[in-house]
Amino acid sequence: MGAVAGPRAVIERAPASWANPSNSVGDRSWGMKELVVALRWVAIGLSMTAAALGTPNRGEMVAAAVLVVWAIGRTLWPLEPGATQEAKPRGWAKSGSGLVELAVCVAAVGATGGVGSPFVVSLAAACFICGLVVPVVVVASAAVAGIAGFGAAGAAGALARSLAARDVKGLAVLGALSLLGSYSEWLLEKGRKSKDEQIERLRNLGEINHLLLELHAKAASLPAALSLKVAVATLASRLRELLEPDVVALVLSDPIAHKAGARWEVVLAEGVELPDVLREWALAPALQEAASSLGPVCRTRLGHGEGVALEAWSGMYVPLWARDRLVGLLAVERVSAGQPFGPVDLDMVESVARHAGLAIDNARLFRRLRVLGAEEERVRIARELHDRVGQSLAYLALCLDRLQGEASVSGGPGGREMSTELGQLATEARRVVRELRTKLSDLRTEVTEEHGLADAVAGLLERAEQRSGLMVDLSTGPLAPLPVEVGREVARVAEEAVNNAERHSGATRIDVRLAWDGQSGELVVADDGNGIPASAALRRDAFGMLGMRERAGAIGGSLTINTAAGRGTTVTLRWGEGEPKLRSQR
Repeated sequence: MGAVAGPRAVIERAPASWANPSNSVGDRSWGMKELVVALRWVAIGLSMTAAALGTPNRGEMVAAAVLVVWAIGRTLWPLEPGATQEAKPRGWAKSGSGLVELAVCVAAVGATGGVGSPFVVSLAAACFICGLVVPVVVVASAAVAGIAGFGAAGAAGALARSLAARDVKGLAVLGALSLLGSYSEWLLEKGRKSKDEQIERLRNLGEINHLLLELHAKAASLPAALSLKVAVATLASRLRELLEPDVVALVLSDPIAHKAGARWEVVLAEGVELPDVLREWALAPALQEAASSLGPVCRTRLGHGEGVALEAWSGMYVPLWARDRLVGLLAVERVSAGQPFGPVDLDMVESVARHAGLAIDNARLFRRLRVLGAEEERVRIARELHDRVGQSLAYLALCLDRLQGEASVSGGPGGREMSTELGQLATEARRVVRELRTKLSDLRTEVTEEHGLADAVAGLLERAEQRSGLMVDLSTGPLAPLPVEVGREVARVAEEAVNNAERHSGATRIDVRLAWDGQSGELVVADDGNGIPASAALRRDAFGMLGMRERAGAIGGSLTINTAAGRGTTVTLRWGEGEPKLRSQR
């Protein structure tokens, strides 16, 4: 667990001011508060110095006293910048305080000679401070209105043109200082947000590191606990041991269905024949009751067709829960008339189902993590092959070309024969390089936010056409935004189906159809090849077919393979809500 102590320990040992940016010196305007206090006192000091160099009058002494008292108050209760980023009414209170300070300085300047007042420096500082706490729209509007007012007064003759020009210049400078304050606050807020994001990212990375290491430790000690197959087999074995039922069925909800319970995957069916996928309306009435009531249902007497098995006589139907989500429904039935299930039996099944729900949910989540990890590994392998093997083969082809040239120059029968053989080797090396690059392109076919599913499938078909000469056609229906993880699985199924058609079918044409309307999606890959004989059993080494089925299951989809000898093969992947009842057929 040493790695856990890295980023996580940094977060936990960090001081409160670092973990909480609102209290740190460099964050949440703490440094700017000090600057504001210092700026205010420097301005007052310069103003009082300018007043002392002349002959201070009573008005100047009163103005200085007012400004000093105000500065003392704002030193004890500093005005924190950032009001433009805060919610009402606190932001309004800060803006009001900034405007009050500006008004005090304007009054001090106006009472002590206007533009010639020694307290103009304090007014300039107040304008900058006001820009820090007052929204920039208010600051800019006030400056424009003041400039326009003085300009209009000078043009109309209400104010001497020289005075109007002087006031306009002064107001423009003060407005610029206010805008500078607003711009400074914007830069600081941008920096604060960036640092907050970095801290939050580090905190999240520490948490993820901790969780991944815990998962690794648990998976290493209990590898079977993260296997869906083992979880289902354990559940069935436990129920047989406790109750000796005639029928046990387990259906799991689609993890990506838009409507909870709209589609159910049959993962266990002992003593009864069920399709691989069931729609909500196709569930047995007793299972529908358990799903709608969200609680266990015990039927001591079942009517014909009310249970999972048509001839079921007594049954128990229990919802499986995990993370406050309904993940599955369990049915336990007896067909032979005898002692019906009772409350004691139901309590035992509930206890078993409670643990099974968590185990199944964990297994499904872990399967998804493994799929994502496999995708990353594919990209890594492709990169390694390109950087090392591909470049080495290309260099080998160049060396063979050079040796062929030298052999042909040497002359003689032996030289000509060697030149011919070297030329053949160079040609073969270049062919291997081309094939390797094609395979690497297939390996790195990736669906991202920018490179969608349709683009990935189109690139896959283009490469297949170039290397094999097959005629390919891609037709698309509605293409709504698709989650990246789902798009990757669909692209891999398309890749495997196209590769199978290219290598084994003897086809001359491949047609691909792709559609996703936001609720249901379909991928169809059809070829005009030899097809698969109906009598041919699925080989143990047919990992391509197995991989397609696993990828379909990873996104809650169904895979159908329609084929006949001499009539080609059609691979259909459907996912979302528009699912057929049967997952596969041959």
